[in-house]
Amino acid sequence: MKTIYMTIMAGALVILASCSGNKNVENQTKETEEQHTEEVELTQTQISTVGITLGKVEKKELGSVIRVNGELKLNPQNKADVTSLIGGIVRKIRVIEGQQVKAGQTVAYIENTEIVEMQKNYLVAAKEKETAQLEQQRQRTLSAQGAGVEKTLQQAEAAYATAQARLTGLHHQLVQIGISPEQVAAGKIVSQVPVRTTIPGVVGKVSVNTGTYVDTTTPLMQIADNSAVYASLNVFERNISQVEVGQDVDFVITNSPEARVKGKVSLVNRSMNPETKAIAVHAQITGGNADRLIAGMYITGLIHTGKKEVTALPDGAIVSAEGKKFVFVLDGRQADGKEQTLHFKRVEVITGAGELGYTQVDFVNPVDADATVVTGKAFYLASMSADHGEH
Repeated sequence: MKTIYMTIMAGALVILASCSGNKNVENQTKETEEQHTEEVELTQTQISTVGITLGKVEKKELGSVIRVNGELKLNPQNKADVTSLIGGIVRKIRVIEGQQVKAGQTVAYIENTEIVEMQKNYLVAAKEKETAQLEQQRQRTLSAQGAGVEKTLQQAEAAYATAQARLTGLHHQLVQIGISPEQVAAGKIVSQVPVRTTIPGVVGKVSVNTGTYVDTTTPLMQIADNSAVYASLNVFERNISQVEVGQDVDFVITNSPEARVKGKVSLVNRSMNPETKAIAVHAQITGGNADRLIAGMYITGLIHTGKKEVTALPDGAIVSAEGKKFVFVLDGRQADGKEQTLHFKRVEVITGAGELGYTQVDFVNPVDADATVVTGKAFYLASMSADHGEH
């Protein structure tokens, strides 16, 4: 009897173990399938919150390039020190650092007692010219009537010419320092003169305060026209023969790699820097983001010496998993009330050359040429794909 009882118990345990094993295998298979899901769903709100960006596969030139570094610069005519043409005390400063100004705009006022003296001299010279002109006309009349003396007429004409030259000189002096001779002639005497910019641009360092004494050699402030900034690139001797005017340049700001800028080679210097053994190549800015550029920024770039167009995506679009490379392609949209749900499919790609934040991609299985792809922060979708079964 005991033997029969033990046999029944052993059989029951075998059956239970078999059922449990099958259940574990099913769970593991299901978990594996869930952990390797190829589909990810996100709402529009989730996409906006995380900062995921969408875009298209782009055509980029990633081959036949020379890697260079350099600096953003301005030509001498695009930067200026603002100085006064007359010494005096700074009475007003009408701008602050970082302010955009136009050419000819008044940025400060200078006061000096010599200013009043110059205007007084102009009025005296104007009266002397008038008197000399009347005397000249009188002597000409007398000479025409035969009652004048030739020598006296010559002296009158010389005096008039001298008075006119002096008035003309004072007129130009007043105009140079920003005073209207016409207003002075009308009796409007000023004690301050404006200091104006000679170029448009952004105010740099302001070197004076109200009450500071300045002379004609003292810069009040600096103006930089950053709209004329260009890239000065260092090309080494071994590569200089490959560089030509007109070649395209892609570069990024060293400390802000997200700011991508385009340009074209405009000048190739033919003198070598003895310290770096490099030759300066100038590139004019042609693309967007120019308003974010400031002279003095360090840059890293690529000069395209040959054309090899490939399909490429930003580095943030590509994720790695299971030893392969993937991107996420929009597979459909679904409206759920006011909220919209986007369906993304994980697609395998083969990557190639990568430069300046872009990488060449070839799809293992063809996709629509106009397909919408996750171009930034794809790793969020990759993490959701990996642990999808836990959500």
